[in-house]
Amino acid sequence: MYDVSLLLNLQTLDRSISNIRKDLSDTETSLNDDSAVLKAGNIFQQISAAHQTVNKNQREIEREIQRLADRKNSIESKIYAGEINNPKELTALQDEVGNLSDLIDSKEEVLLARMEETERYDQGLEKATTQLEDAEINHQEKVVNLKSRQQQLIDQLNAKEPAQQTAREMCSPNLLHIYDRVGKANKGIAVALVESDRCSECRLSIPKKLLDTLKTASEFVYCNSCGRILYRAMYK
Repeated sequence: MYDVSLLLNLQTLDRSISNIRKDLSDTETSLNDDSAVLKAGNIFQQISAAHQTVNKNQREIEREIQRLADRKNSIESKIYAGEINNPKELTALQDEVGNLSDLIDSKEEVLLARMEETERYDQGLEKATTQLEDAEINHQEKVVNLKSRQQQLIDQLNAKEPAQQTAREMCSPNLLHIYDRVGKANKGIAVALVESDRCSECRLSIPKKLLDTLKTASEFVYCNSCGRILYRAMYK
């Protein structure tokens, strides 16, 4: 007669170890996941690059305005110093001063827009920097917690796997063959408990004839619906 309780004990260990291994796998996957930091880093790099471009454009416009202003001041100095005696030359220089003034006004409007754009990027860069720093801190904290969880799961495996091996050694080769075969066909669950008149796994009713057979059978009794080995701890 096969002792189903041996298989039930083995199955309990198998399920527990399977859950631990899945948890460990998920934990290790999360441990290697630095996507939040990478995302924050990419955003920071993009904003930083745009910030540098905007700053460069602003400096170029400032230098151009300064060049135009220097030229205008130089001409005005000549005019006001009385160095120009030729009326045509004086008129030309005065016209040039007017053109330079218009150019400076136009460039200053562009500069104002660039300064406003630079200010927006200053704020964006500050925000992106904070987000990147927060992401790095959160990732470091997550790694610490996950490494602790990883070690806990490894310790649990190390404690349960010897018990699993012992449980298998207590079963005959033929018993293990049946257990492994039925479990493989049923998502790793070979043994089902009888709860009232239902199978604990498929939740379908078990015919009364099978329930009666279960009380006296010297061999395994299988659920007529899912095919798992039926087990009832106490018969009524």
